[in-house]
Amino acid sequence: MTKDNITITALRLFLLNGYKNVSLVDVAKAAGITKGGIYHYFDSKESLLQAAIHYLFERFEAKYVELFGSSRSLQATLNTIIVDREFEIFLERLLDIEPGCYRDNHASLALEVIHSFPGFQERLDRNHLKLLREIEQKVKSAQDNGEIRTDIETQTLAILILSVMSGQNTLSFSLNDSNVRSKVMDSLWLLIKA
Repeated sequence: MTKDNITITALRLFLLNGYKNVSLVDVAKAAGITKGGIYHYFDSKESLLQAAIHYLFERFEAKYVELFGSSRSLQATLNTIIVDREFEIFLERLLDIEPGCYRDNHASLALEVIHSFPGFQERLDRNHLKLLREIEQKVKSAQDNGEIRTDIETQTLAILILSVMSGQNTLSFSLNDSNVRSKVMDSLWLLIKA
């Protein structure tokens, strides 16, 4: 069992059950190791959570760069994220969890982490700024190529796109079905297309 496997197992359990409801014994059992095996890599449940969140951010940041740095059009990229749920599917595959089953604990885990680890909000802010830069570059390229309007400030449009992406993650499952996601994408595109 590697450190990454323990980290992924812990993250899955924290997301599904809530941080406070998961013990190191639970993580060890799910990972198929002893509690001592966890202590080989982590000195506490808190350090395991910090490592798990750091691991997740690193993976998401790489995914942002991959999606927004691709040669695909802005419309195709946004469709992949908004309609096709690329980030949610990425998370589900990374953690080997069922679609949507973590949604109820997603926000509560974020609040637990922010409350327990003051540096987390700073890390989250850095993550958002990095994503915002990636989106801005894609928006600028789309403006330069005539794909979208040029009368909207690049940063403002990037913030709008990030807000739609973030908001979608917090919507209840009933407000986040494929029909709603398609309508959101269509409406956004009508507002910004050239």
